[in-house]
Amino acid sequence: MTALNIATQIPSQINTLEKLAVWAGLTLANINPDLTAIEGVGYTERVSQAGIFYVQADNKYRALIRNSIQMSPDYLAGGSKLWTYAQDLSNTAIPSIFTSN
Repeated sequence: MTALNIATQIPSQINTLEKLAVWAGLTLANINPDLTAIEGVGYTERVSQAGIFYVQADNKYRALIRNSIQMSPDYLAGGSKLWTYAQDLSNTAIPSIFTSN
Protein backbone atom coordinates (compact mmCIF):
# COMPACT_ATOMS: atom_id res chain seq x y z
CA MET A 1 0.00 0.00 0.00
CA THR A 2 1.23 3.48 -0.79
CA ALA A 3 0.51 5.28 2.45
CA LEU A 4 -0.98 8.76 2.21
CA ASN A 5 -1.24 11.37 4.93
CA ILE A 6 -4.01 13.61 3.64
CA ALA A 7 -3.09 16.44 6.02
CA THR A 8 0.56 16.68 4.96
CA GLN A 9 1.10 15.03 1.59
CA ILE A 10 -1.56 16.50 -0.66
CA PRO A 11 -0.28 19.95 -1.68
CA SER A 12 -2.45 22.83 -0.48
CA GLN A 13 -2.83 24.07 -4.06
CA ILE A 14 -5.08 21.07 -4.73
CA ASN A 15 -8.49 22.52 -3.99
CA THR A 16 -10.77 20.86 -6.56
CA LEU A 17 -11.69 17.30 -7.47
CA GLU A 18 -10.20 17.86 -10.91
CA LYS A 19 -6.81 18.84 -9.47
CA LEU A 20 -6.96 15.92 -7.06
CA ALA A 21 -7.75 13.49 -9.90
CA VAL A 22 -4.81 14.73 -11.98
CA TRP A 23 -2.49 14.66 -8.94
CA ALA A 24 -3.49 11.10 -8.05
CA GLY A 25 -3.20 9.89 -11.65
CA LEU A 26 0.22 11.45 -12.19
CA THR A 27 1.45 10.15 -8.84
CA LEU A 28 0.24 6.59 -9.41
CA ALA A 29 1.72 6.54 -12.93
CA ASN A 30 5.03 7.85 -11.59
CA ILE A 31 5.45 5.27 -8.84
CA ASN A 32 4.12 2.29 -10.83
CA PRO A 33 5.57 2.78 -14.32
CA ASP A 34 6.06 -0.91 -15.10
CA LEU A 35 3.26 -2.56 -13.12
CA THR A 36 0.73 -4.33 -15.33
CA ALA A 37 -2.57 -6.09 -14.79
CA ILE A 38 -4.51 -8.69 -16.72
CA GLU A 39 -7.68 -6.96 -17.92
CA GLY A 40 -8.98 -9.67 -20.19
CA VAL A 41 -8.02 -12.91 -21.87
CA GLY A 42 -4.59 -12.30 -23.39
CA TYR A 43 -4.80 -8.58 -22.58
CA THR A 44 -2.53 -6.80 -20.13
CA GLU A 45 -2.16 -3.09 -19.60
CA ARG A 46 -0.17 -0.82 -17.31
CA VAL A 47 -2.16 -0.20 -14.12
CA SER A 48 -1.71 3.55 -14.26
CA GLN A 49 -1.06 5.79 -17.22
CA ALA A 50 -1.06 9.56 -17.39
CA GLY A 51 -0.05 12.14 -19.91
CA ILE A 52 -0.75 15.67 -21.08
CA PHE A 53 -1.84 15.88 -24.71
CA TYR A 54 -2.57 18.72 -27.09
CA VAL A 55 -5.96 18.44 -28.79
CA GLN A 56 -5.71 20.36 -32.01
CA ALA A 57 -9.48 20.28 -32.65
CA ASP A 58 -10.13 22.72 -29.80
CA ASN A 59 -6.60 24.09 -29.25
CA LYS A 60 -6.39 22.85 -25.66
CA TYR A 61 -4.17 20.60 -23.58
CA ARG A 62 -5.85 17.73 -21.73
CA ALA A 63 -4.71 15.37 -19.00
CA LEU A 64 -5.54 11.82 -20.03
CA ILE A 65 -5.38 9.47 -17.05
CA ARG A 66 -6.17 5.78 -16.83
CA ASN A 67 -6.05 3.62 -13.71
CA SER A 68 -6.79 -0.08 -13.38
CA ILE A 69 -7.19 -0.84 -9.69
CA GLN A 70 -8.15 -4.27 -8.40
CA MET A 71 -11.28 -4.28 -6.27
CA SER A 72 -12.02 -6.66 -3.43
CA PRO A 73 -14.93 -8.95 -4.35
CA ASP A 74 -16.48 -7.90 -1.03
CA TYR A 75 -17.69 -4.75 -2.82
CA LEU A 76 -20.60 -6.81 -4.13
CA ALA A 77 -22.23 -7.18 -0.72
CA GLY A 78 -20.09 -5.24 1.73
CA GLY A 79 -22.29 -2.18 2.09
CA SER A 80 -19.39 0.31 2.38
CA LYS A 81 -18.46 3.08 -0.04
CA LEU A 82 -17.04 1.58 -3.24
CA TRP A 83 -13.62 3.20 -2.89
CA THR A 84 -13.03 1.38 0.39
CA TYR A 85 -12.69 -1.88 -1.58
CA ALA A 86 -9.80 -0.66 -3.75
CA GLN A 87 -6.75 -2.92 -3.44
CA ASP A 88 -3.17 -1.68 -3.20
CA LEU A 89 -1.08 -1.36 -6.35
CA SER A 90 2.27 -1.14 -4.57
CA ASN A 91 3.94 -0.01 -1.38
CA THR A 92 6.09 2.64 -3.01
CA ALA A 93 6.35 5.88 -1.06
CA ILE A 94 5.04 9.03 -2.71
CA PRO A 95 8.02 11.01 -4.03
CA SER A 96 8.48 14.40 -2.34
CA ILE A 97 8.04 16.20 -5.66
CA PHE A 98 4.34 15.26 -5.45
CA THR A 99 3.85 16.32 -1.83
CA SER A 100 5.05 19.92 -1.96
CA ASN A 101 3.58 23.06 -3.55
